[in-house]
Parts: sequence; C-alpha cells; structure tokens
Amino acid sequence: MDIEQALSTIDRANSVDDLARTLVDWRNESGVAHLVYHATHVPGCEQPNPVLLLTYDDAWVKRYVEQDYFGIDPVVVAGRDAVLPIDWMSVEHATPQARQFFAEAESYGVGRHGFTLPIRGPAAERALFTITTNATDDHWHRWRFSYLKDFHLLAHYLHDRAMRLAGLRLDHAMRPLSRREQQCLQGLVHGRTPGQIAGDLELSASAVHGYLRTARRKLNCATHEQAIAKAVRLELLQNS
Repeated sequence: MDIEQALSTIDRANSVDDLARTLVDWRNESGVAHLVYHATHVPGCEQPNPVLLLTYDDAWVKRYVEQDYFGIDPVVVAGRDAVLPIDWMSVEHATPQARQFFAEAESYGVGRHGFTLPIRGPAAERALFTITTNATDDHWHRWRFSYLKDFHLLAHYLHDRAMRLAGLRLDHAMRPLSRREQQCLQGLVHGRTPGQIAGDLELSASAVHGYLRTARRKLNCATHEQAIAKAVRLELLQNS
C-alpha cells in the first residue's frame, strides 16, 4: 500500500461515508481480511460507539449489534484501558463466552488473527483500529508486526479526520510551530528516533523531547502519531 497516497485520500474525504469507502479500498489493496475503525468514547457525546466504520459482512454487523457484543467482545474489553497494540491471541479465550464469541466471529469470516490499535485523541476521545487476516499461525507470527508498520500512522490520521467529519471535534486557532519543533516532527516522519534526531540537529536528547512535547501541545495532540498526522494535514510538514 502507498502510505502517502493513503494519507492524501483521507485528507480529501468530505464525509464519514468517504472514509468508510477508503477502508474498503485499503482492505482490497493490502490483502488483509478486514479493517475496522471504532470510536468507543467521545466526551460530551451521549451516543455510544458514535463512529463505526468497517468492512465486515453485513450479516456479522447485524448479529453483533443485535446481541450488543460491544459489552462482551474480548478485544473491545481489553482495548478500553490498553495503550499498546493488542494481538487477538493475547486476549481472553478461556471462558465459554469468549470461545463462543470467537467461534461465531470466525464463522462469519471475521478472520483468524487480528491486531487492534488503541487510539487516544487530544480531547480524551478513545477509539480502536483493527486489522484482521486469515493467515496461518506461522505466517502471523512471522509477519504480524509488518501490519502495524503499515497501519499505525494511518489509524491515527483516520481517527483525526473521522472526529472532524462526524462533527465531534472542532479546530481551534493554534500557535505556529517553531523551526525546531518542525524539524523534530519531520525527523519522526522520516523514521528517526528522538536520539537520532538529536544527533542530526546537534541538540541534546532532552531538548528534542522538549520540542516534541511543545509541538504536541500546540497541535492539541496526545501522541507523536497524532501530531504528525495533524501537522501533515495542515501542510506544516512533508509526509515523505
């Protein structure tokens, strides 16, 4: 998948429906079984699960909603407090309820394996982005982290856009980024670590962390990934 093109597609989306179609395109291009974006909590929004974009079969979606599986899905339950990616193999499978849920999900073609990425937004919103595959156990163990590499930034960028298109987050005036803040963020875009950026710019590591922290604050973002996504969207950085 061309990451730069994928980011541009999100940026051009004019509606949540556009983002839903984008997920289908990503699924087809990447060869995964399914992709899901699930906004689980947005402060001030009374509607539960306010944004749900997915490529699952309609029959599974209908079954999931009718049975209110949001409350028992082991992955969703684990994702409520998680900050690191969740390999589906690591969540609860031992209880009869969990075994029945995963067996039913597989019968609807959800996928044999999956990774779910927790997302924490700058306004304290929470979301989950899921990638599923029908890969063999051996292939999954060998290549599972390559899926994270492809989708980690895209998940945060999609979340940022979904919140705005759904009217769940407003843009506010922000202070401009300093040259050093831009340079440090640009280094992250190029895959450099804060320590490597410090060497590139002849700065101390603590100074780089400080610039990244103030950049996140100015951009009203909770993580580096969100800050990069927003800065690229605002054309403050180059995404390649």
